[in-house]
Amino acid sequence: MARTASILVAVCVGVMVLLPASIALLVHPPSLIRPDDMWISVWDHSARVVRRLSLQDYLVGVVAAEMPASFELEALKAQAVAARTYTLRRLANDAVRMANEHPGGAQICTDPSHCQAWNSREQLVGKWGAGAYLANVRRIIAAVESTYGLVMTYNGQLIDAVYHSCCGGMTEDAAEVWGRRIPYLVPVACGCGRRGVELGEARAVDNAYLLAALGIGARGVPALASGVRVAARTGTDRASIVSVYGVPVSAAQLRRTLSLKSTRIAISSEGGKTIFRTTGYGHGVGMCQWGAASMAERGETFDAILRHYYTGVRIQQITSGENKP
Repeated sequence: MARTASILVAVCVGVMVLLPASIALLVHPPSLIRPDDMWISVWDHSARVVRRLSLQDYLVGVVAAEMPASFELEALKAQAVAARTYTLRRLANDAVRMANEHPGGAQICTDPSHCQAWNSREQLVGKWGAGAYLANVRRIIAAVESTYGLVMTYNGQLIDAVYHSCCGGMTEDAAEVWGRRIPYLVPVACGCGRRGVELGEARAVDNAYLLAALGIGARGVPALASGVRVAARTGTDRASIVSVYGVPVSAAQLRRTLSLKSTRIAISSEGGKTIFRTTGYGHGVGMCQWGAASMAERGETFDAILRHYYTGVRIQQITSGENKP
């Protein structure tokens, strides 16, 4: 009798745990496909398959992957417009390069280091949990649907609507990161400062490893050189050049090599190690997502958020499959 009761309890627990997840995977969110919607091919780098998605459904996966669903709706709407603009510019301006760089000739991919992050329904259930999935995905859908067809332009052209997690108090000039001036991607003040400190980290790196990782052999180190220090900073107080035992290294290269969160770096040394303390997260150019969240919490609308981070842009409606401004 006791054994039967134990089996029944185990079955009930299993049903309580597995059933919500199963329902969440079976229930599809309302279709966003419209008669004039465009379709794109997406290389899913996690599943290693090419997916054919409507632009609207693709954007839901991007916004859900790139920004917390708990953010205010106006921040999510700003993210939707930025993601739509980014996507359409890539499709219009980089079609050949994108097709050559993606397996199967896909137009765009889900690798955030190359294009934009994107999550499938299964990934979102895993990230949010079955109980929160429907409520969260409906918020994301509302952000994408309510901004249908809206993009940002500058001088009549789709902008390069780059964005990042947290700038640490001021966004960066595109010229400092990519070497060319872009008039709508210039530094602006941001209210994410406290979050930037919270997202920061301290990384201790063995000096011998640091030299090897940067390809600096013992012969490459000047005779009187000592230590690691920031040799030059940008106008927003990010490191631009770091002196590694007298050898100048770009802060961008250092960040890539060590997988640092940002180039807003303070450097110290301790017992044969170099300590890198970073503030914020990401390259710092364009919209700061945590800053957008702060603006939305203060009651700012999505268009005000976008105009703050992308200087001098227009927000306009496009038609014909969301492919032309």
